[in-house]
Amino acid sequence: MDTTECPDDCTLARLARGGSSAAFGILVRRYHARVFAFLLALTKHRQDAEDLTQETFMRAWDKFHRYDLNQPLLPWLFTLARRQSIAALRRLKPLPPELPDTSAAEPTHAALRLWDLARKDLSPETYSALWLHYCEELPLKQVATILGKREGAVKVMLHRARQTLAERFRGSERIEQPPPLPQVQGTPP
Repeated sequence: MDTTECPDDCTLARLARGGSSAAFGILVRRYHARVFAFLLALTKHRQDAEDLTQETFMRAWDKFHRYDLNQPLLPWLFTLARRQSIAALRRLKPLPPELPDTSAAEPTHAALRLWDLARKDLSPETYSALWLHYCEELPLKQVATILGKREGAVKVMLHRARQTLAERFRGSERIEQPPPLPQVQGTPP
């Protein structure tokens, strides 16, 4: 396969489904960072996220025959990643969270505190919904598909999460309004 051209996901998925490891490799390179960032946000540990990212793509290769070529690829990958993280949490003893790297200029310290509060105060499912909608900028319909929920249920989940975080942030920082959730794509808070 000529890697100088940049085929779309549908073309690559069709080729990968037919057994092309080169096409699948391009898809892995295209989405690796985003799947890793999602898993790092869920697990809070770089090594776990790296392992789960690899497992997610191995699972994707094994299950590619089940992928619906008429649907976007990224939500399907996030669904596989989420399932891998749930399975890992069941079999592994949780470790204390690693401290976030605050040396980068973005996101701001307040935004990091807000994501830290989200991790502590929200269920993993609600945290996933926030991450997918605000960081990955996925529409509610795709978030609902990934989480296996109705779109209305995801709207309610996000609304309640924003309320909870606003109350907690105000309580911890004694300010009137919390900062908005950062729109950081591909980099975990």
